[in-house]
Amino acid sequence: MRYNGGIQRKLALLNAQVLKLEESLKEVSLSEFQESWILRSMAERALQVAAEILIDIAERIMALENAGPAATAAEAMEALVRLGVLKSAQPYINITRFRNLIVHQYEEIDPVILFDLAKKRLGDFRTFRDEIDALD
Repeated sequence: MRYNGGIQRKLALLNAQVLKLEESLKEVSLSEFQESWILRSMAERALQVAAEILIDIAERIMALENAGPAATAAEAMEALVRLGVLKSAQPYINITRFRNLIVHQYEEIDPVILFDLAKKRLGDFRTFRDEIDALD
């Protein structure tokens, strides 16, 4: 499958988000993170933007493949598995669920969970990028 430059631009933006988040939190401890509204807000926004990029890419690929619209972001990730684009939908479904939490239950974000995602789960975004890049 060959995808257009729009998807490549979104992948570059995804990569930039992940790198900036990783660099911004490289030397930050959990206690520093918990105490810093700025760091928590930055991490929330960067993770939300990265998750939105995954969803945008999934929806764009579905449109290019005439796979129809998905009712939810989770269904979009499952559709990419059916299309042979992704190996597994689960890590990306978890990302979209976290995005929904940030957007809809923003007052309840546990800083420990947020820190863990920002420090230990960025590889899921890279794996998504690599799987999409492998298609070109």
